[in-house]
Amino acid sequence: MLRRVLHAANAIILGNLIARAGGLILVPLFLRYWSAARYGEYLALFAAVSYLASLDIGMQGAAVNRLTQAYARKNLDEYRSVQHTALAFFIALAAAVSVCVAGLAWCLPVAHWIGLSLTPPATASIAVILLTIYVMWSMPVQVIVATYQAIGDLARTQWIRNIQQMFVVGLTALALILGAGMKTIALFQILTIALLAVFMLLDLHRKFPELSPGLSAVNFSILTELMRPSFLFALIMVGNLIAYEGSILLTSAIMGGLAVAMLSISKSLVDVLRLGIYSVSLALCPDYARLEALGEFDQLRRIHRMSLAGTAAATIAIAASLWYEGPQLITLWTRGRIDPDPILLRLFLVLMVFQTSWAVSSTVARASNRHYAQAIGYFFAAILGIGFVAALIRVLGTWAIPLGLTLGEAICCYHFVIKSTCRMIGEPYRAFALRFWFGFAVAGTAALATASIVHMMPGPLFLRCLVVGLSTLAVAASCGYLIWLTPEDRGLFIPKLRPLFDTSDI
Repeated sequence: MLRRVLHAANAIILGNLIARAGGLILVPLFLRYWSAARYGEYLALFAAVSYLASLDIGMQGAAVNRLTQAYARKNLDEYRSVQHTALAFFIALAAAVSVCVAGLAWCLPVAHWIGLSLTPPATASIAVILLTIYVMWSMPVQVIVATYQAIGDLARTQWIRNIQQMFVVGLTALALILGAGMKTIALFQILTIALLAVFMLLDLHRKFPELSPGLSAVNFSILTELMRPSFLFALIMVGNLIAYEGSILLTSAIMGGLAVAMLSISKSLVDVLRLGIYSVSLALCPDYARLEALGEFDQLRRIHRMSLAGTAAATIAIAASLWYEGPQLITLWTRGRIDPDPILLRLFLVLMVFQTSWAVSSTVARASNRHYAQAIGYFFAAILGIGFVAALIRVLGTWAIPLGLTLGEAICCYHFVIKSTCRMIGEPYRAFALRFWFGFAVAGTAALATASIVHMMPGPLFLRCLVVGLSTLAVAASCGYLIWLTPEDRGLFIPKLRPLFDTSDI
């Protein structure tokens, strides 16, 4: 299991790196073959169409979790019914939205509304239609791709998505070099989805004919059952928009563009680290869903404790390292064009450390479509947080953003979300919470003290960052091992690591 989880986490991390590397490759090509203004207009068109992705309303996550549980119980009738129903929903949605957008884009002055001056109206309308087809028809295709995730091979699902991303980057780069315009670029995006759909249909028919997609077993009662967890997934997305997009809009309106740039740089550095840590948690989702479906709660409790201890230790170590070295890294990253704000960065690190704990704990419930506490808690945390930001921003400036969001989550998430997870898996909450938060305080204090000592050592920045990172990770992991894990957990921990050094698969 451990090898499988690490393979999945590795694929997810590489997927994030591929997405960012694609931007680094394509931006210079766009600016070489197109003018900056024309490239900006294409981005505006894509941004406008990208909002259609929110029409997913969390249905894909809810359906994949249900498929994972059905497959774990070997209930292929339920599996086919859920899969066919989800496909029918997304196909109907994609067809309806594509037709509606095509009619509106062709009849209405879309180019004028978006503010395009260089792109001809007909070209803009066709590009909007093609990009809409790409965004909307990606949804049913992604349900098919998630088949491997449902049967426990999340790494394969993620690698298929990674390869598609690489195809998008490669075809876009080729089109730009050949002098293509917006319509051809958009067509190439559709081509990648079509090729992916054909490959998946052939591959599943050959390897798992009993899991081949279809529409014959559509059951509208299952669609109704999926609506509740999908609504909760959508609520989390809305909360995220309120918290972060709202903060940026408030900062821009009150403090101006320079403050937004400084805020975005500090937040982006923390976000990259957060994505890497969350990747391990996401890699556990299929196993969480399978164990919950089979009622294997002893193992579920053990994995929950170990995953929370591991991610908390890693997050504390990273935060302690960047507490002292982060400002210099920002200066190096921006080539001295942005003067870093150490307090702003440290407040974002505090937000990340506390947020990671409850978010990782809630993954168990999310994987089983029982994430009511997380969805409701985070939604109200975002509303409270943005309220704190609005009240404090004129006094504290950009410091108000991480501080306000942390206060909102402290009120709505830290206690309620972790308690809900413990109740779901049968973990005694009071003892668990006392042990976790005590270990959290000890590990955080020890890691910060270690980082402050190593920070004073002379030498190049890269070497110092490496030494700080390794030393704080060792200290935080040692504290977590002794305090967070039970004696039984510690007895099983070392044997769980041995498969990493074996050549045989698990």
